[in-house]
Amino acid sequence: EHRERVLEQLRLLVAEGDVLRAFPAELGGADDHGGSLARFEEVLTADPSLQIKAGVQWGLFASAILHLGTEDHHRRLLRCAMALEVPGSFAMTEIGHGSDVASIATTATYDPETEEFVIHTPYRAAWKEYLGNAAKHATAAVVFAQLVTKGVNHGVHAFYVPIRDPRTGEFLPGVTGEDDGLKGGLNGVDNGRLAFDHVRVPRRDLLNRYGDVAPDGTYTSP
Repeated sequence: EHRERVLEQLRLLVAEGDVLRAFPAELGGADDHGGSLARFEEVLTADPSLQIKAGVQWGLFASAILHLGTEDHHRRLLRCAMALEVPGSFAMTEIGHGSDVASIATTATYDPETEEFVIHTPYRAAWKEYLGNAAKHATAAVVFAQLVTKGVNHGVHAFYVPIRDPRTGEFLPGVTGEDDGLKGGLNGVDNGRLAFDHVRVPRRDLLNRYGDVAPDGTYTSP
């Protein structure tokens, strides 16, 4: 009940235009970072679960698309994330690697024949863990993985990955998840785990502000 109530509260924040203060004005925000911090504090006094779930949606998921993506991602993906039409998750932390992001084991291997990345979780310790929205509500995630192309690992990059059918709530093929269940607090947030079994995403869904892969697999970075 708490989880569902907080999701409805998020929709109220969207309806009132409350959550976009920190986003650029040209994308529908207000360029008001001080106001965003003040909102953060005030929402926390209402329900810490509400603040954390809002932070996952707009401070992590949507902001990753904004800051790690480029104009194509802003046009295709960001509006729906900002409007909560696509509830999202921020899939960085792993069971076996915690916040040691450089050592995460999930891979994104480029296939030049199909121009797709193959997202794969090779073993249990590489499962993405304690992700807000992952247990139930998220239909997409920004997934952090080691980018491999032409046999070379170019380090951690972020990818936009659909994870659930928005109509049924069921995981998409190749995606596995678990519910972290009752916690010592913040039970309005549906924390969970995610894993990927050779899940394919288009080349254009690499959030490529800092590193890109050409159709033939050539890697470049500014």
